[in-house]
Amino acid sequence: MDLDNFEGEATAMRTAPTEHETQQVHFTVPLVPPSVNHYVQHFKGGVHVVSEEAKAFKLAVYIFGRDQPTFSGKNTTYSVFLAIYLAKGQKGDIDNFPKLILDGLRDAKIIHSDAAVMCLHIELFRDPANPRTEITVDARRAR
Repeated sequence: MDLDNFEGEATAMRTAPTEHETQQVHFTVPLVPPSVNHYVQHFKGGVHVVSEEAKAFKLAVYIFGRDQPTFSGKNTTYSVFLAIYLAKGQKGDIDNFPKLILDGLRDAKIIHSDAAVMCLHIELFRDPANPRTEITVDARRAR
């Protein structure tokens, strides 16, 4: 990286398009995602398999998000807001949850790529009676 141009590159990344369309989707998945530590199972010989728990969460994202409008394309960027409500006794580091959620959003075609997520906000709460994941996606597409 050329440090002389570093400030210019960072500024260019933050520049928002002057004309854009925006759209927001919000839905709740009545599950807590498994930690990234339980996303993929590793076997001898370098075989990696997505865990059943991870597959179930991705399917839930699809089911509960399928009626949401999608907004995609190469000029689309996203801000994703996650509120994860843990049940009694559930544990998890806040940084271990978003990977599976973003992959689920991509697989459900709510976003076109997790690489297009420019802002990720995560909050962790406890709700013993109602564990869940609330997902809000703000999409912005330059015209």
